[in-house]
Order: sequence, then structure tokens, then C-alpha cells
Amino acid sequence: MSGLVASAQSMTVQTQSEWTVAGIQHGLSVGYETRSSWGLGVYYQAELEKESEDNVTRDDYRGIYLQAPVAKAERLSFFALLRAGFANNHFVAIAPGLETRVHISQRLGTAFGMGLRMGYASVSGRLFLKMF
Repeated sequence: MSGLVASAQSMTVQTQSEWTVAGIQHGLSVGYETRSSWGLGVYYQAELEKESEDNVTRDDYRGIYLQAPVAKAERLSFFALLRAGFANNHFVAIAPGLETRVHISQRLGTAFGMGLRMGYASVSGRLFLKMF
């Protein structure tokens, strides 16, 4: 029975960039995905360092994500995505979104999404790799 459970899951690593009203953030996420494409994982994304007259700042956003499958075809998948975490270690942020994945191969693909961040629309791009 444990062999069936292990084969029904995959670990996914993603690099990502998200364009928000506040700027561009880049990051990484790691998660588990079931055979039915439900997923749960952690993410971290941050702006590249920007300098002001007084100091150097770095805006970041980290937390957990939950993905739910909406529709799936041979090389194309659609997901509802919910991210929850902390922005700049001070604010709790919840960001709903939709994502479209294009599978280049069985393990490699790209994803494009749109969501709601800071009360405004955001657009994201990802490159993902299924490890096992």
C-alpha cells in the first residue's frame, strides 16, 4: 500500500516571477502534488534589492499555497490557487489566483497565472520541474 501512496505524489520545484502594482518579485516554491493534481507547498518571493537615500530595502512575501485542479488536458492544466503568508514580516496576505500550466515534457513545464495582490491584479510566470 505504501508503494501506491508514494507513486501517487510528486515533488514540484518552481521558479517564479510576479508582476504586481508594487513591482516585480522573483522567487522559488517547493510543494507536493497528488495524482489528482491537488497541491500544497511553501513559497518565497522578493524584490531585488532597491536603494533609497536612507537605506537598502527588500520587499518579500512568504507562506504556503494550496492548488486545486479546475480542468486538465494532455499537455494543458488549469488550477485555482490560494496563497497565504506574510508580506515584509508585518502583514498577513491572502492572494487568490488562477493558473494555466503547459507541460513541455512529463516533468518540465511552464505556467502563467493571474491573481489578486494588494487589491490589484497581478500576473505571474513560472517554470516548474516535477522531481519524482
